[in-house]
Amino acid sequence: MSRPFLSPSRCEAGTLTSPLRRALAGVDPAAVRDLSLEGIVEIRDDLATVAPAADEELVRLSPRRGYLFTDDDPADVAERMRAAGVLAFDATGALAGVAIASEQVMRRLTDLDLDDIPTAGPFAHVTAIFRRDAAGWFAVYVQQELGHYVAEAVVDALAGLGMSRGPTRGQTPNVSDSDEGRA
Repeated sequence: MSRPFLSPSRCEAGTLTSPLRRALAGVDPAAVRDLSLEGIVEIRDDLATVAPAADEELVRLSPRRGYLFTDDDPADVAERMRAAGVLAFDATGALAGVAIASEQVMRRLTDLDLDDIPTAGPFAHVTAIFRRDAAGWFAVYVQQELGHYVAEAVVDALAGLGMSRGPTRGQTPNVSDSDEGRA
């Protein structure tokens, strides 16, 4: 049974916002980027039968569970996977993601061997999924509920290394929404 109406990709234009928007406000985009709204499809079935498209990456967590990262509409990709006989869901809204340019920041927040990416493991004391793009950026995905905490840990690590510009801890970023900055 398809449920495309549950997909963030089906929201009305202008109504969808990243869960990391506040935590990453003012951070240098050359150091950290928000990946939270990129398409992610969770697959639970025999991953040997899954054939990712050319612009997709399948991260295997076990032989029967993985995440498919896509630039296409994740609801359509999940439907394509289900038509191929695997259990698939749009997981875009379930995960928050950040791209990190600095290997030094990564080494401060995880003890994983960065050469083993893509993989899953600890990051800032929570479980994360790791990818690496062709430009060398590290992509880290965590449960959406933990995203703000992880983004703050990344910003703190950047600041500790003297790599971040923007608000210091405790300052409210200058943003336009009227509810921003309220305690």
